Amino acid sequence: MSTDLSVSFDEQYININTKLKKRFMRKPNVSEATNEFIGLAIQCEHSEQPSFAGQTYIGAAKCEALAGNHLGEAEHYLSAARQFFKAEQKLSALKFYSPDRENLEAGIGCFMQALSKYPETSPIRTSIIMELASNLVSLNHKLEAVAYYEQALDTVSEGTMKLMYMRNLLNLLIDCGKFDIALQMGNTIYDSNTNIPEGILTEIQVSRVLLALLVEPDENSKPKSLKLLFTDLMNDTESEAIPFNTDLRLKLQSIVICCTVADLQSLICVAADTKQYLTTQQSELLQALISEQRPENYNH
Repeated sequence: MSTDLSVSFDEQYININTKLKKRFMRKPNVSEATNEFIGLAIQCEHSEQPSFAGQTYIGAAKCEALAGNHLGEAEHYLSAARQFFKAEQKLSALKFYSPDRENLEAGIGCFMQALSKYPETSPIRTSIIMELASNLVSLNHKLEAVAYYEQALDTVSEGTMKLMYMRNLLNLLIDCGKFDIALQMGNTIYDSNTNIPEGILTEIQVSRVLLALLVEPDENSKPKSLKLLFTDLMNDTESEAIPFNTDLRLKLQSIVICCTVADLQSLICVAADTKQYLTTQQSELLQALISEQRPENYNH
């Protein structure tokens, strides 16, 4: 928006606020002001000025609060949050980063304001938290997103949805390099779910194997299921807990052996043949294992 348009926005915003004050905030006038704020916000959106649109949606939200319409207030805070994140994405695309994170902090704050307007038991709270987390991930603020994923998990009781959220959180923790916490999450997923679909179970178990090789947890701290996973894997025991096809099973056995004897070259060869079976995060774990085994990092 040019300087003239910026001035125009400021004038219109101030005029709406001035009219509100002059009319002593009577509810009919609050409603009128709400519509004017929304009209100005839409104008800002069409002008590709999301930060101005966000500020104006906040004005509309405050009007709804004065009128006692808390759901309307929440909706406008959500609109504001989305506009502030859109503004942040525009800056990010241009490689501009604000040390004060004005748009980012405003967007997070508006999501939290919207969240506070819904009852604790409302499923809408979960969707709001997850939308915030997804926005943070898209802007590569993955570690911040972890906290909101964890918060969302606390609001979910339905089994399939909870499993999906836990799986997403596991992968996000791997992306953040939080391998020890990721292993704990993988263990929790397996130990707390009795009916995991085979494809997801395979994914979780492969991740647990690779994470355990990386983290090297103390034997006493390993849950029984993790010990059994390695025992069954290395002994070729047929088990519902490890629904690996023969080729993947052999590759994982080789990876375990290579890590145990610190055979870097063999590990690199096995890794090249194994990646076709792995997710993006698991491939990153395998690469981390190779890095750990390099002479400069190997301390045995």
